Amino acid sequence: MTANRFTLSSIAFGVSFGITLGLSQGNFLGAIGSGSLTFLSSQIGYVIANRQPTDSDEEQLGWRIEEVRGHIRSLQSRRAAAYEDLTQISQERDRVSTTLRALQGQVHQLQSKTNLSSNVTSNVTSNLSQPVSPSWNLSSPSPRRTMAELQSSEALIRNSEAHISNLEREEADLTRSLSATLATQQRAEAQLTSTNIELNAIMAQVTQQKANRTQILKEITQLETERKSIKKELVTLQTEIQSLDLYRQELSRLAKSAEPVRDQVTAGTASLQTAIVQLQDQIGSLHDELETLETQILDRRTQKNSLDLELVTLRTQKENAETSAELNNLASFDPWQDAIVVNSKSNGRSNGKSNGSSDSTAPIELDFSQEPNLDATWTKFATLLPKYEVQALTAIVRHARPAQRLKQIAEANLTMPELLIDSINERALEVVGDIILEPSAQTGVPVIAQEYEGSIQAILRAYDRTKKAEA
Repeated sequence: MTANRFTLSSIAFGVSFGITLGLSQGNFLGAIGSGSLTFLSSQIGYVIANRQPTDSDEEQLGWRIEEVRGHIRSLQSRRAAAYEDLTQISQERDRVSTTLRALQGQVHQLQSKTNLSSNVTSNVTSNLSQPVSPSWNLSSPSPRRTMAELQSSEALIRNSEAHISNLEREEADLTRSLSATLATQQRAEAQLTSTNIELNAIMAQVTQQKANRTQILKEITQLETERKSIKKELVTLQTEIQSLDLYRQELSRLAKSAEPVRDQVTAGTASLQTAIVQLQDQIGSLHDELETLETQILDRRTQKNSLDLELVTLRTQKENAETSAELNNLASFDPWQDAIVVNSKSNGRSNGKSNGSSDSTAPIELDFSQEPNLDATWTKFATLLPKYEVQALTAIVRHARPAQRLKQIAEANLTMPELLIDSINERALEVVGDIILEPSAQTGVPVIAQEYEGSIQAILRAYDRTKKAEA
């Protein structure tokens, strides 16, 4: 019932929301408010419509409960009467059993007497068959007296047999009565069992009806609570609707007052569009300049690569010239004086290497023993840096005038500061995956990216330790 109620209310909400949204041309808040009012109205209508049938169902349930209670009382009275009948039947059965046992004792006694009479009759018959001789013994019974006793015995036997027959008939009657009583008892027990089953079923129905009534009362209480909350929400929504009406009126007034401003804005739109066209032209010219600068940067990189190749060639030629000069000197050396000259030259070269005049383009070996937290990626990046690029990083991080120092390092290595910075960023992009030098709009000198400052500081500390070890 609750599911049907909410389904109908949801359908009413959707229909009201769609119609209001279509009529108001996109007023989403107004459509939601109208749908909510429709939802609440449908809930209230459903509760009011189903209120009276609930009362009639409760009255019918009360009548049914009273009817079931009357039926239960009649069944209880029938059960009590059946129990009394069963008690009486049990007592009658006990009485009949006692009487039957007494009659069986009497029958046994009569049978013993009958056997005794039979013995007496046989004795008399045997005596009669013998010849009677007169006896002078006055104490012995006379034959006439024996025949009288025999006749009385036969009469007693006939009476006993009649009495036995009567007892047997009574026994048969009692047996039939007992069988009928047992059958009646069984029927009463069966009826009592069926009555108990019906009573249990009726009690289950009563329990179910009570549970249904409890559920109905809970639903009624819940509906009352929902009705009160819906009333409160309805009052709140009415207040909000009034405030929204006032807001709409205010917006209408503001829209009317804003019409002159809108005309002015419309008038100024043409000038703004002209300015936008001019800005677009300037942006296009800036793009052209940017492409020109990129082309110049590529040319400078090409020049740098060619200069690096020329520098390598010149260094090779210089080494070959030095080697040939040494060979010439060895060819025309004085064993004593030339040995002094060669030793001085070799000492000069060794001192020059120790003083830092080695090849600045070759990668240097840094001491990372005191930097355990430095990632292996940065260690690899540092091993790929030539000495002059490490010096450039030192100048950027530590020098007060890094632009002048970068220019000196670039001129000493036959390159330019821009190409030097591009080379460092290219190595970082290959190894680390990102550039580490970012341009600064304030000073015009690149700076270290904030997230990489700690790693660069660790590399420079390792470079300082290496310089101290070489010194």
